Amino acid sequence: MKASKMVLAGVLIGLSIVNPVLAAEKACLQNNRIWGWQAIDQRTLLLTDRSYKRFTVHLTGGCIGLDKYAGVGLVVRSKTSLGCLSQGDSIVFNSPGLGPLSCFVMSVDEGTPSTPPA
Repeated sequence: MKASKMVLAGVLIGLSIVNPVLAAEKACLQNNRIWGWQAIDQRTLLLTDRSYKRFTVHLTGGCIGLDKYAGVGLVVRSKTSLGCLSQGDSIVFNSPGLGPLSCFVMSVDEGTPSTPPA
């Protein structure tokens, strides 16, 4: 009985240590909570949600000139509006010179980019 309590205590302590680490790996930005955006370059967006958390979104090609048109509206298309923005979701914007353009999300990281673009 004493050994099983020790094992249970060890498992619970291990889970409490591992849980925050696992939760930090996946950033969750919900489509319906996006408040603002800023283009770092044509393949990187800095999105802010309604609770002022910032997320760095890395994109595939296709967003030609996105960093030059700060005033255009973005349309974020994801699988559901309650789910997290993830790989394969699309970002659509209307380029003044080229018309509607879309690019796809490669990854989403919590926070701002660690290194400034060259």
